[in-house]
Amino acid sequence: MGADFLERATPQFEKCWDKGRLDLVAQDLFTRLPTTKSRAFEATLLGAAQVKKGEKITIDKVRTGLLVSRGHTELALSEDAPAAVVKAIEANCGVAQGIVDEVHEMAGVVEISVCIARLQ
Repeated sequence: MGADFLERATPQFEKCWDKGRLDLVAQDLFTRLPTTKSRAFEATLLGAAQVKKGEKITIDKVRTGLLVSRGHTELALSEDAPAAVVKAIEANCGVAQGIVDEVHEMAGVVEISVCIARLQ
């Protein structure tokens, strides 16, 4: 009676970590998926250009790419920016303002967010 009684009275341990992980990625009524397109792109730094995180810069559409500059100083160039970003800048008279999100000095790459009210 003692062992059998304890077995029925004691709740059994249930492994639930895996189920919890699945619940995090399962969609339900309250799941919110991103609906906007990316407003960021990467550009390769030109020469010894100095760029700081948080700095406001100008982005110009040139040929098939985007040129990043501060005043008349050219800082970086992106020849493979997302098409939606390029089209939005093109529709904005070929120029937009941006903010430097990250600077990867070792790689010579900078991440830039585009400040346009609405991407096409």
